[in-house]
Amino acid sequence: MLTSILHGAAHRTTRTEGPSGRGGRGRRGRSHVAGAKSGRIQSLSSSIRKGLATSTGLEKAAHTGGQTRRVALFAATALLLLAQGLAALLFLRHGWDALAFPYPLNYGEGPLLDQSVRLAQFQDIYRTDLTTEPYVVSNYPPLFMLAQVPLVWLFGPALWYGRLISLLSVAAVALFVSLTLHALTKDRIAAIAGGLIFPAMPYVVRWSSLSRVDSLGLALSWAGLFVVARWPEKRWSVFVSALLLVAAVYTRQTYMLAAPLAAFVWLVAQGQRRRALETVAIAGGAGLVVFALLNIFTGGGFFLNTVTANLNDFRWERVSLNALGALLACPLLLLGSLAFLLFTPRKGNRSWWLVGPYLLASIPSAVLVGKVGSDVNYLLELSAALGLATGASIAWQRNRPRLRIALIALLAVQVLALAQSSRVASGLQNYVIEQRGEVAQLSRMVARADGPVLTDDYMGLLPQQGRRIYFQPFEMTQLSRDGDWDQRPILKDIDAEKFPLIMIWSPPFAREIKRDRWTPRMLEEIHDHYERTDHLADMVIYRPRE
Repeated sequence: MLTSILHGAAHRTTRTEGPSGRGGRGRRGRSHVAGAKSGRIQSLSSSIRKGLATSTGLEKAAHTGGQTRRVALFAATALLLLAQGLAALLFLRHGWDALAFPYPLNYGEGPLLDQSVRLAQFQDIYRTDLTTEPYVVSNYPPLFMLAQVPLVWLFGPALWYGRLISLLSVAAVALFVSLTLHALTKDRIAAIAGGLIFPAMPYVVRWSSLSRVDSLGLALSWAGLFVVARWPEKRWSVFVSALLLVAAVYTRQTYMLAAPLAAFVWLVAQGQRRRALETVAIAGGAGLVVFALLNIFTGGGFFLNTVTANLNDFRWERVSLNALGALLACPLLLLGSLAFLLFTPRKGNRSWWLVGPYLLASIPSAVLVGKVGSDVNYLLELSAALGLATGASIAWQRNRPRLRIALIALLAVQVLALAQSSRVASGLQNYVIEQRGEVAQLSRMVARADGPVLTDDYMGLLPQQGRRIYFQPFEMTQLSRDGDWDQRPILKDIDAEKFPLIMIWSPPFAREIKRDRWTPRMLEEIHDHYERTDHLADMVIYRPRE
């Protein structure tokens, strides 16, 4: 357009300056007209030159600004990936140290290994008669233990394969969070950032290396949620996601809320109401059928063990303490997730209808950390929800490049802080691993004991030595306090000095924990009929009085 304007102006100038057959007056008139036109052309040319210069300057400024933003985005993303890489290395080292340690790291590992061994021997793990030995409870559905049965047959009783399942499950959760975010937002940076937050969380690092049910159940629930998010219109996805969600519940029963609710709301929001109802019907129907069969074949033992025996005392101070810890450990994740929940527009934003329900429904599970005997495993689902919401927040700011860059840079700082917090979890594990020599002595003492052994934190040594767990102190103590179990049989056994060895965990940082695991009467009987002989790996060793 600019060229045509200049060409037209030059053409008009040539015509006005041509020769004329008229007199001087005509020439003077034409000269006057030509001068006026020439002035207008010069004025036009000047304005064009100014416009051209301004346009070129704006283009250069825009190009420079865009290039600067690209460099800033690259730098922020590189910093985030570096921080998440460091956190991932900490997670891997933590897991490797646990795999190389053959002895128990946690109270709950022992009962689960004992239950896996009993299933491998085709024995019922959900007892109804708790008035006779062994006095044991199976608090969880059977899927995690069943997954270990082939490994028990191949390798014998060991803890490493349960821990490996947990570590792989954490990696699977991170992968499915990333894939779900990508399916929702098509934003690779947001997907990677959100997924890698999960293994960086200190709660996840601490729990990932333990042979416990939680990580596998969470991985199954996220697999089901990803199938729904990726293929909401496919009929086969209804069956696959429903079965995965049911499998998650029959790994850990607390996973019956967040993922199923998020899947239902998401399908309804996508106009797939029929698929949503089918998912609920299949998952609910299959779950009820499995529950009925397990309860029938165990004579009501499944309900007694997984429901009644889990109704422990609740302490709100534990909730407050863990809430304060979360606020100190991951403030940016909490604030960012809250901002996404409250300020992100619902209309036209597909991701909100999955992220919002999952984030909200993960809170009740986290509140259950207030139960006596609970631990950070109740915060795993919330940890995954925070990663999901954070990734969705980054994708939400795609059209605000400056704010997006700032969010990514702040997230990198947050991940570094999480990695620092995770060192505390690793320190607790290293504290136990450094006592390996003393724990080996405990293992030999258990192997040489002439009769059943009572212990708490190192119950896992019993199945490792081919022994059955005779008594689970925490579970039976809670049942006794609730009036669901009479403790007199075990008191008689202690009074009769039936146990050649009793080991009670009493670390310097939790000396009163024994009062949650043993009733006052049990501790009195032990004090009256046993004497303290050793102190190894924070375990107080008692033997019958001579």
